[in-house]
Amino acid sequence: MRRIRLPRLPRPLKRALVAAFALAVVAAIAWTMSRLDWSVVGVLFTRRDAGQISLLLGGSLLVSMAGLSLGFLAWRVVLLELGPPVSEPRVVRIFFVGFLSKYLPGRVPGMIAATKVATANGVTFGRLITAAALVMSLVLLSGFTVGLLAGVQLLGARAAWLGGAAVLIVLVLVRPGIVNQGSALLLRLLRRPAAANAASARGVRLAVTWQSLSWVVTGLHLWPLAIAMGASPSRSLGLCVGAFTLATTVGIASVVVPDGIGVREAVLTAALTVVLPAPAAAVVALASRLVSTVAEVLLGAAALATAEYLIRRDRAGSREIPRPAARRT
Repeated sequence: MRRIRLPRLPRPLKRALVAAFALAVVAAIAWTMSRLDWSVVGVLFTRRDAGQISLLLGGSLLVSMAGLSLGFLAWRVVLLELGPPVSEPRVVRIFFVGFLSKYLPGRVPGMIAATKVATANGVTFGRLITAAALVMSLVLLSGFTVGLLAGVQLLGARAAWLGGAAVLIVLVLVRPGIVNQGSALLLRLLRRPAAANAASARGVRLAVTWQSLSWVVTGLHLWPLAIAMGASPSRSLGLCVGAFTLATTVGIASVVVPDGIGVREAVLTAALTVVLPAPAAAVVALASRLVSTVAEVLLGAAALATAEYLIRRDRAGSREIPRPAARRT
């Protein structure tokens, strides 16, 4: 079958489209931020000293950013396993363009943008979608496993179904090839191209480790917020980590709801009523959405800005390398 080549866009038009896309993402982020319930910050400041609340909010934000960074490392491991090397700044560019594109209405614009950026930076569509399938399976399995920390307290004996995810995670660690086989089958059913290479056993195990750590660290951001509303620090630690992980994983699994909005807050509020009154639990759930969104935007913007600077610097450096002078005869 002959491959159809689309005409290359003129550079000025290409730059205009990139600028328009960037403005659209910024506008979508601004709209999302305006829709958040900022009043919960005021509620938090009524519960404790302003200095204490500032420290708790700042710590929550930093922990959330750290957890998201660990999630990026899991994706990076998988992507690099599936094909030839890609420079670190370009890996960051590919990931965070797709990461911030999720704020655009619908999923199609973000998918198109992520695919375009990936192919422009040396990553084929098959490799990108294979990485997405692999990582999503690890995200869900590790998420439900870490969610056991809250599931046992929240659901009691009914949390046994979460143990299935833990069994599957152990199975993946013992037989990592299962993940490759599962993603290949899924892509075949969806009639999507797969990557040329498969992830190694070491790569899959490392990705599971990074993603599990990502869930634990990201879930920790909920703990300072719960403490601010009066929860017992010792009793709420494990519950907060597990509750956030379980709520977010359920939200991700609810594919019909964008970014799990509403689903995550409902699960979080229900879980936090174990250590807080229902109104206080609802405040923590809303504050968590606020902190998570701000962390995503700050981390994404900082990572993309750094990546673009490094890529441009390397490009300029390669142009400035002096060529050896021609020998005189």
